[in-house]
Amino acid sequence: MILFTVPKYWECIASGQQMIDMSSWLSSIIAGNGFASLYLSEVQNKASYYNENNQQGIKWKHVQKIRPSYLVFACMPNVYVEMLRNLKIHNKTVIKTIELIQKCSFESSASTIFALSTNIRNSGSAIAVIRVSGDETLNVIDSITNGKANHIRAKPRQACLNDYVDPNTNELIDKGMTLWFPRPKSYTGEDLCEFHIHGSMAVISKMLTVIGNIRGCRSAKEGEFTRRALMNGKLQLIQAEGIRDLINARTENQRRRALSGLSGMLHLKFNQWREQIIKLMAHMEAFIDFGEEEMIGDDVMKELNVNICNLKKEIDQHVANTKLKSDFIKDGLHVAIIGQANVGKSSLINKLTEKDVSIISPISGTTRDVVETWMDIDGNCVCIADTAGIKDADHSNVDPIERQGIQKAIQRAKECHLIIMVVDADQVYRHKKLIISDHLKKIIEKKSESELLFLVNKIDLVANSDKRQELASILAKNQMSKPIYVSCINSEGFDDFIQQFKQKIEHNVGTNEDLIAFSNERHVMHLTETSKELAITMKNLDKDLAISSFHIRQASYHIGCLTGDITTEHVLDVLFKDFCIGK
Repeated sequence: MILFTVPKYWECIASGQQMIDMSSWLSSIIAGNGFASLYLSEVQNKASYYNENNQQGIKWKHVQKIRPSYLVFACMPNVYVEMLRNLKIHNKTVIKTIELIQKCSFESSASTIFALSTNIRNSGSAIAVIRVSGDETLNVIDSITNGKANHIRAKPRQACLNDYVDPNTNELIDKGMTLWFPRPKSYTGEDLCEFHIHGSMAVISKMLTVIGNIRGCRSAKEGEFTRRALMNGKLQLIQAEGIRDLINARTENQRRRALSGLSGMLHLKFNQWREQIIKLMAHMEAFIDFGEEEMIGDDVMKELNVNICNLKKEIDQHVANTKLKSDFIKDGLHVAIIGQANVGKSSLINKLTEKDVSIISPISGTTRDVVETWMDIDGNCVCIADTAGIKDADHSNVDPIERQGIQKAIQRAKECHLIIMVVDADQVYRHKKLIISDHLKKIIEKKSESELLFLVNKIDLVANSDKRQELASILAKNQMSKPIYVSCINSEGFDDFIQQFKQKIEHNVGTNEDLIAFSNERHVMHLTETSKELAITMKNLDKDLAISSFHIRQASYHIGCLTGDITTEHVLDVLFKDFCIGK
């Protein structure tokens, strides 16, 4: 470990030298050491903490005696101290020194944090919840309840009615409920409390100000409560992602899929794959160690290759079957309503949403831009876009603004997941043919049946049954199969349209019984990389077992990034930046 083999680094820490003097030196050291870079952020925190609090009884002479490669354990969670003992490191001074260094490393981020955990409108709300977590939680309770901490401490997980006061002036702030959750049986794994107060902006502001003035307390960052729960083993990484997705869920299916991560189903699946990879890795290591002494049979290598191949197929199938459907559930299914001008596209979107989304006018070309709205259809998030009427580019009365609207409509039609193609029933019947632009024909040709709904609007204008039969014959000649006849005026055929629309959505998104969906693109990325590493492993299995062993270790790394066995500060920062402050 390059970073930990230079005594100067530890001498800088022990002497309390400022981190700013070491930053460029550290950067050059980690340039060729990816493993060390994972811990650079924590090392910097530790060094910064030493600058202010060099009172942990750490002696430089003891640090100097520790083998440099072991010092890496000082920057890892406590479980790695046990690994030192497993490595037959029995020197008590060495172990104690590393434990002290480690303690400093993590104490630097052990401030007591607080935040408002409920979303409050400007007009206020009935109740607001302020959450506090950390070592100073009891002190916070004692300060603002006028010395009632012992009474509250005796009643963990029970609601206690208290007066909240400003400890500096003894002024009454509010009367509310206090809930105390002692470590480790709390959401964060730390001492935690919740203050349930009245939800006026004045009360909330005063409470947050008073808590912020108590020594050792600071405002929480985005998702910091959940981050601490993760670091303290109260949650798995995928469960933390599930919480984020649950908070952001807008539809029933988004809620269900978020709960699949929160319930541990995803973690179980990924962990099973990781265990298989570790088992395969162990076999390969054994072959490398004993291969020269004992000949490895062809049947053994063949079985190993089959096991790797089966695992790769399972991962690939999982990615292929769930990635697109998961994107639909998480980001929504995008639908474009297209057609010639004045065929009733705007009337359709207004009818669907039961509100005035688009302007309706008998004047051709009223809609000039893409107008979109979101709907929850059977628990699915659907974005429906009304577009400008699509005419051919050489149409004589197309002005520059309308031309731009047509281009946007064409682009949206190409990008969307589902198209609702609208034609005017009366126009088709009167002209005895289907009138659509070349642009529309090209768009339709490139869409599969599952991506297209053909809607014949204004059927109320073709009331006679004989006329409707003739209309159906005209459409059949133009190869427009399975048309849906509707009227946005009298709602004729609308129930049939809604039913078929829902079927198309279900076909694209899937049902609740489908495979578990991924929470985000991070899962897809790591599983794709895992599959690539397994492919390289198989390719080199008969050529060079050492190369195969390296790549299957890389596969284990990527799966470990999903299960949470391997994390970096960057991964956690990206995950928790989308959380609300009080979660």
